[in-house]
Amino acid sequence: MKGIEKKQISRRDFLKGAAVGAVGIASVGLIGCTEAGDTAGSGESIKWDREVDVLIIGAGGTGVSAAWESAKAGANTLILEKAGIAGGTTNYSGGVMQASGTAAQKEFTKFQDDTPEKHFQLWLKSGEGYVDEALVKDLAYGAPGHIEWLVNDLGMKFTSVYGHNHVPYIDDSLYADRIHVYEGGGGSGSGGILVSAILDAAKEMGAVIEFNTEVTKLHTDAAGKVIGAAATANGTAFNVKTNKGVVLAASSIDWNEDMCRDLSPQQLWDITSQMCLCAKTNTGDGVRMGMELGAAIAGFGGCIDFCGKTGAATTNQVPLFPSILVNHAGQRLVCEDATYAYHYRAIFQQEKQFDAPTYMIFGESSLIEGAPWTAESVAKDIADGVVVTADTAEALAAKIDVNAEGLAATIAEWNAAAATGKDARFGRETGIAPITGALYAYRNVSFNLGALGGLKINTDAQVLKPSGEPIPGLYAGGLNAGGWIGPYYPGSGTAIMGTLHWGRKAGANVAKL
Repeated sequence: MKGIEKKQISRRDFLKGAAVGAVGIASVGLIGCTEAGDTAGSGESIKWDREVDVLIIGAGGTGVSAAWESAKAGANTLILEKAGIAGGTTNYSGGVMQASGTAAQKEFTKFQDDTPEKHFQLWLKSGEGYVDEALVKDLAYGAPGHIEWLVNDLGMKFTSVYGHNHVPYIDDSLYADRIHVYEGGGGSGSGGILVSAILDAAKEMGAVIEFNTEVTKLHTDAAGKVIGAAATANGTAFNVKTNKGVVLAASSIDWNEDMCRDLSPQQLWDITSQMCLCAKTNTGDGVRMGMELGAAIAGFGGCIDFCGKTGAATTNQVPLFPSILVNHAGQRLVCEDATYAYHYRAIFQQEKQFDAPTYMIFGESSLIEGAPWTAESVAKDIADGVVVTADTAEALAAKIDVNAEGLAATIAEWNAAAATGKDARFGRETGIAPITGALYAYRNVSFNLGALGGLKINTDAQVLKPSGEPIPGLYAGGLNAGGWIGPYYPGSGTAIMGTLHWGRKAGANVAKL
């Protein structure tokens, strides 16, 4: 999420970055697929139009990683992508990824003895008891190998490593700078570089991709094994038979309002009242198709939410400027410099609790070097109605419909604590300075990069039933799978590393069948 701390990022900026990252990715014909006859499956006779070894549904970071492994193993591999380009929401990201103990970490940071075990313990602790411990450990221990893979097999170069912001209840000894940035990456929209590199390598090994093709249903045989899928392209329906299996890589339920209402209230809030930046094709197709076959789900509830206006707490390289977050009662609600999705979870909860907006409060004294506003830019935002200002807490509270007594008391309490240099209430670490002079209020707006949660998987990326039994021939990865991230997103680079890890695992394991 590096690179968003200086200015608000519009949807147009994200889409422009995605388009640039996808340059050179073009649809190709269906090579190496054959016609097949009728086969019994899903309780009916199916006319197979095509036949492959492995079918991958979705061409985001997860799908292309799965395709690389599948094609490398010699499997006849087909990717079907609903959109007109590859990448999905990965395109809109910075493409950064977390890993410990790598050569790049040793080169660019002071953390010379970091280990996957510490990384695992941090991710596990941030999961708050809601994650599958085996999945989290598998991811943390596998992460360094994926960095090596990108360097050695794909020729990518890493240019820097930084860290994510703290969470108050996690011990400082577990933190390290682990967020790896490749050449050209790190800024919004540069995730397409990663997708293009992996997809090009997969295609060189024989993987085939078709765009503007929507998979609508999975087919099974009488024993419940997944043997193919139904799809539609340009108004024509067809069935693809798979000799080995299917990998679901269609992200989470980001834009599916009905599924969000049932499974992820915070994501529903994001798509109905905030700013969702996810690919519009992320409508929960992979999760739905898995559930239709009796798959269990896991990990729903959290989101990748951040402040696109200020980039608050998206990188430990930029201290948070003197400011506080308050609810409708005028009270502080969270540790403001805790990693972005952690404090945005609290913002969501408080807005729902009071049925009212929350605000970022800062002062004329806050307009210091490195702050997201200058005297000139805050004046413009005031003129545009983005920021509200007043000379006193009581007057500001009246303008934003916040409890005046509460806001005045909160600012006074903050200033008293700032004089001591310590935040005893929430454990904040940076930007502890008095808020004085003219006062300002910015209404918090969540910028969303996806829902957390998906199909339940094991460490082989097999999709599981509620009993824990795998559904034969069905695999899932990335954010189409759940249980490996907890109720809030634990820092930049977690999701991208998950797409690589679970995508590669799914592709390699399905190819072995």
